[in-house]
Amino acid sequence: MAANGNAAPKRAMRFPHVFSFLFLTVLVIFVLTWIIPAGEFERERVQVGGAAQVRVKAGTYHEVPPAPQMPWQIFLALEAGFSQSGGMIFMVFFCGAAIYILEKTGTVRVVFQRVLKKVAGKEHIAILAVMIFMSIGGAAGAFANTALALVPLGILLARALGFDNVVGFGMVYLGSYAGFNVGWGNVFTIGIAQDIAELERFSGFAVRVLFHIVNLAISYWWVSLYAKRVKRNPESSLLYEEGASLSEIYGSSEGFDNFEALTWRHMTCVAIAVLSFGGIIVGSVWWNWGIPLYSATFLAMAVLTGLFGGLGVNGTCVEFIKGCGAIVAGAFVIGISRAISVVMTNGKIIDSIVYYLSQPIALYGPIIGANVMFYVNVAINFFIPSGSGQAVAVMPLMVPIADLANISRQVAVQAFQFGDGFTNCLIPTSGVLMSALALSKIPYTRYARWFAPVLLLQLALATLALTILQSIGW
Repeated sequence: MAANGNAAPKRAMRFPHVFSFLFLTVLVIFVLTWIIPAGEFERERVQVGGAAQVRVKAGTYHEVPPAPQMPWQIFLALEAGFSQSGGMIFMVFFCGAAIYILEKTGTVRVVFQRVLKKVAGKEHIAILAVMIFMSIGGAAGAFANTALALVPLGILLARALGFDNVVGFGMVYLGSYAGFNVGWGNVFTIGIAQDIAELERFSGFAVRVLFHIVNLAISYWWVSLYAKRVKRNPESSLLYEEGASLSEIYGSSEGFDNFEALTWRHMTCVAIAVLSFGGIIVGSVWWNWGIPLYSATFLAMAVLTGLFGGLGVNGTCVEFIKGCGAIVAGAFVIGISRAISVVMTNGKIIDSIVYYLSQPIALYGPIIGANVMFYVNVAINFFIPSGSGQAVAVMPLMVPIADLANISRQVAVQAFQFGDGFTNCLIPTSGVLMSALALSKIPYTRYARWFAPVLLLQLALATLALTILQSIGW
């Protein structure tokens, strides 16, 4: 009791810092290395689609001597997580710096002035336009990890429209993954899975475009519903804390309503940004670009934007460092998240988890089996959030199981894609998701409660789709 006889005020429940949460997850996996039997599959290097791949050999799972991790190895795994994620971390730094410099040149403000004039009173059209653009890039495999670096731009636009960070996050991240999760042209997921299943790459295109449209409609509906709700009641924001100033949560068009001249410097910076992001999309789809080329593109964009934007050499360097500093937390989340898979790999339990989760699939008929395959992949995605990694690890097992259970190989590929895809927007082992939430300052628990109904709807529709597709022998 307080001295005046009144009860001491209760401290508000607060979700642990994202770093704390991820470290606790690493500790849980550390404990599992002492519980789950160690095991491995034999692997072989084969040529698939003209490229060498390492495949898991079905039927070769065997237990191996246990490799329980020791406490000191947790910290070694954290270091390894950062080392193995170095390319992605630097990509995030460079992209964050490029966008920060773009903003400092005044280009973002001047462009937003014109955007706001066009969508005055039609904010939801702006939200839809951004989500359509992001989803097409996601479906083509261009906007997955790179969506993280675009989140700050989405937040800027959302706040300029008078919304909070959640709307900006939704426009960019959920928009991107509305396409990525059912992508019809994603070489890193559907491309690899179809190669392993010996199907023509990107076959089934029309059906997956339909899935893309439906998934985008659901995602837009949910983000738009939230945007309308927070407009009516600002205290319903996921970011609202009792006693908080609403001006800290919501943006406004202040500073965007007085038109500034669109100079040649602004136009040049816009051209550099369009060419940079356009180059990433084209390079991803046609030339199989990876993270190193993304990073180099963003670095070039940062330097050229600063110089042509009038910041000068020294000014560009100063703003570059500031831009990297602004995104440190998000970049570091990627390294810590990677440590989770490092502990599982070092503890030799990844193959065991995949093996035991895949066993029930062969016990049922083709329709039920296809859906079991889907939900097994949902579970596996928690442990292997990398789409390409999951494809390489799981599809060599799923293909022979599908053949034995009379499940169409195309349906098996779709079960993998659904299982790998939808939970990317919820699982805490996704470094991109957790980084995007950290950049948006959205508490994970609040976000999870908010997004859970969408995921349940997506899972239900995926179950219906797989049932229909298997029934018609797709």
